[in-house]
Amino acid sequence: MVVSSSSVRTSSSIATCHSKKGSLKCVCHLSGPSAISSSVSRHPSKPLLLITGFLGAGKTTLLRSLLNDIVEYGFKTDVILNDFGDAEIDSATLDCSSLTSLAPLAAGCACCESLEELVVLCRTAAKGKGDFVLVELNGTADPLPLLETFTLLEEKLPFFPRLQVCVIDARHWETRKDYNVLERRQLETASFWYLSFQEEMHADHLNKIKKSVRAIAPNSSEVNTKQLLQIIVSGIGRNRAESHAAEHHTHSKSGQTVEQPPSGKKLKRTQDHEHQLAHRFTGCKLPLPPRVSASRMTRLMDKLPHWVLRAKALVSIFDQEEPRWLFEKVGTETIPKPTPVYDLPNTPASLMCIGPKLDPDQLRKIVESEFGTEQTTHEF
Repeated sequence: MVVSSSSVRTSSSIATCHSKKGSLKCVCHLSGPSAISSSVSRHPSKPLLLITGFLGAGKTTLLRSLLNDIVEYGFKTDVILNDFGDAEIDSATLDCSSLTSLAPLAAGCACCESLEELVVLCRTAAKGKGDFVLVELNGTADPLPLLETFTLLEEKLPFFPRLQVCVIDARHWETRKDYNVLERRQLETASFWYLSFQEEMHADHLNKIKKSVRAIAPNSSEVNTKQLLQIIVSGIGRNRAESHAAEHHTHSKSGQTVEQPPSGKKLKRTQDHEHQLAHRFTGCKLPLPPRVSASRMTRLMDKLPHWVLRAKALVSIFDQEEPRWLFEKVGTETIPKPTPVYDLPNTPASLMCIGPKLDPDQLRKIVESEFGTEQTTHEF
């Protein structure tokens, strides 16, 4: 089943893995591991893992690691990749060998404009052929409204366990100024947290970060990649055992209970300060020459102003037929090694910038200073 949509603020497209039949596009969001629907005992369920975290925290890197490691277990995954601007670019950097489907969804605030669409698509994911669903939410989004929606619709979305891991960037934790509260919101609802870029920090600083994180999310546990993978694998195994037992009429009820929303009260958090911060971010895409030198591309990324909080550029390099390369910048840091991209041969070379106060004209001038004036800026 293929579902696609487009609007002024959101757009989506399908990326089907090589040699796989069918495709799936969906974004779904969830709360901690304690909730379980009463429908689980009546319908097949599968684990769902939501990856949250601020721009450039390392969410896609964690996703790649999980996909690489799950191969040895022989399990298949439905991946839903939500990005602010062009989700297809990050999707093309993933290894499809363990995937049943790969679904890019471009949406700035997936919890608002695309909410109805996401619920329908997540119901499709629940019936998909994968053993579990892995969702990466974009780095500017507030997960809370979606978590509440999942609680209200548990019987229609039989995912179990429903897990959330928040990726914490050790380099930039609590340095986002006005957006610290949005980053904390992305953590507060998490079942687990994963500390990225630890190797770049001193032990004393890491201990301070961990203390701060535990104070904000006392019921969330720190995990590494292997621990997170084992949690997913255990969930798949438990679901299969319960499904098999149900077929033989020996399935017994779980002792866990459903987290119910307050009686007679519709959950709604889209008007609070933390959520409104997610709406301040805008994006803009600037075309680049089809082929550039690596040194000039790095120089362009270094020139980007501080108010560009995240930047990605997909280009081809002179004297190299393939692959294409994804250059990235997080805050003021240009990622030293670009990522190879072997797919998307027809996607135009471009630079995508995300930030709360973008100046498209200034960005266009920066691009022109490196590559000339034959470029046109597109805002989204």
